[in-house]
Amino acid sequence: MDSKKSLNVLLKSISYFNVKSIGLNANSEALREQISSKYPNMKFDLVPCDLIFLDVQEKESQELRLFGEIHNDTIVLVNNIYKSKSLSIYWEAIKAHEKVTVTLDLFYCGVIFFRKEQAKEHFKIRI
Repeated sequence: MDSKKSLNVLLKSISYFNVKSIGLNANSEALREQISSKYPNMKFDLVPCDLIFLDVQEKESQELRLFGEIHNDTIVLVNNIYKSKSLSIYWEAIKAHEKVTVTLDLFYCGVIFFRKEQAKEHFKIRI
């Protein structure tokens, strides 16, 4: 993970949303260790996950697979949403997906919510 800000958002989200299980990309052993040191009872890669963290380097076709592994309160954090043109296009495609209801654009990462009872909205927040 490149960004300390994204790591901070991830760790605070775990606590705030009372996350019990996390899905991570492959090659995230260091991140898994950081999360486990702060949250020793965290379960990883259960399906469906409460929180999914995607540290995509270039546009990856994960969204169809991803949207099959969620429940109504799943949160997805996507790191580096503006790192490249292809990642920006990927972020826009995710925002437009029919299952996505709320997105938060934090400039260095994006947060996605799937709450069926909520109206579709997009927010840009600089923190």
